Amino acid sequence: MRRVRSIVTGAARGLGESIAARLLDDAGDVAILDVDASVVTTIDRLRRSHPSGRALPLVADVSDAASVSSAVRTAVERLGGIDLLVNNAGIGGPSTSVAETPVEAFRRLLEVNLVGAFLMAQACAPVMMAARAGTIVNVGSIFGQQGVANGAGYCASKGGLALLTHSLALELAPYGIRVNTVAPGNMLTEMHLADLRIAAALGGVPLEDEVERVRASIPLERHGTGEDVAGVVAWLASEDAAYVTGQTIGVNGGVVLT
Repeated sequence: MRRVRSIVTGAARGLGESIAARLLDDAGDVAILDVDASVVTTIDRLRRSHPSGRALPLVADVSDAASVSSAVRTAVERLGGIDLLVNNAGIGGPSTSVAETPVEAFRRLLEVNLVGAFLMAQACAPVMMAARAGTIVNVGSIFGQQGVANGAGYCASKGGLALLTHSLALELAPYGIRVNTVAPGNMLTEMHLADLRIAAALGGVPLEDEVERVRASIPLERHGTGEDVAGVVAWLASEDAAYVTGQTIGVNGGVVLT
């Protein structure tokens, strides 16, 4: 079996680490990219627990074009090419009304969540185009499919990501490159737990009660895991998904139906 050469952004922890772990389990070569230098610690942990794959640490800021260009160049040199790009890097934003949200916070959400994915795709696309093959998976959100009050910046960034997927899928299809979005729902990640803590504080209830309230609202009656998302990413990267492009695939336990 051919070893898949991947870049996973935002992979020092959370969903990104789970995705990287799955790709390593499948005996892939994975460049694990994060703005946080702790990605080196993540690499050590993954190398011990997933010895069948080969992991490469990359420290880069996806919102900075020069940083992205340098990181992708290093990945290509070390891995010999890029078969899969997973745009997972993302940040949450303030749960504030449009009147109270600083424009700097709104811009930062777009820079990381949307512009970051664009810059990574821009840097990786020529490599894939030359090979006339490749897969890009953008990690979106249910809030890129439906809006939520007091979350304009986050929703705009993830909604824009879904349409970026559509555009890139059409543009790159003639080169054999597929582009899709995976849209997670309520996942027990650090980012989601931070939101739940805020909601619990505003509601004057313990965090455990807020976690249970959200869990009870999910048709499958559980929060999602990183492994749930990683499995869909691995499928999209496989030949089993060779005729799938331009799609948004929800991984949300039935919260959003399409």
